[in-house]
Amino acid sequence: MRTECDRCLVHVMSLRSADINGVIVAMPYSGVARRLMIGYKYRNHRELGAMFSACLVRRLCEHQQTAQVDVVTWVPTSRQRRFMRGHDQAERIARDVARQLGIPVRKLLVKHGNGHQTGKTREQRLVGHQLTARQILRPFSVLVIDDVVTTGATLRDARHALEDAGAKWVMCAAVAATPVPARRR
Repeated sequence: MRTECDRCLVHVMSLRSADINGVIVAMPYSGVARRLMIGYKYRNHRELGAMFSACLVRRLCEHQQTAQVDVVTWVPTSRQRRFMRGHDQAERIARDVARQLGIPVRKLLVKHGNGHQTGKTREQRLVGHQLTARQILRPFSVLVIDDVVTTGATLRDARHALEDAGAKWVMCAAVAATPVPARRR
């Protein structure tokens, strides 16, 4: 017997989004996927994390470069958001993805300030993040994961911070991406 969640999962997994700005994306941030992500992030529906991780792992496995990844990390949420939500959604997804891929996971990125991207314009998002990376003593390849990518600015900042800290190669991935408006395509 199929549950309502199973039907949603089948629908969500059938959705595809083109990779944007060099980011591997599992699904568009619209329709059912958007509603489920909002439930996961803001309504404490943590059980959805496993579904999002599975979708992202499926998408990552389509990329042969995943075999070159030495460690998985995530884009951290602010301390304030983590406290309000009770969890860091990107961290939970990254830990589950790492487990499924059999790759170690480490916290490599540090977010400075309590700023968030929600509700900001595209222009504000492009200059809005402050991430640094912990020093990487031995060069290795990193897979950095975020939950939703809008402009790609946060993951671009993460990539630069990790490269500046000594990563030899950085692959970026997100569960979902906001659809690009027709005028920007």
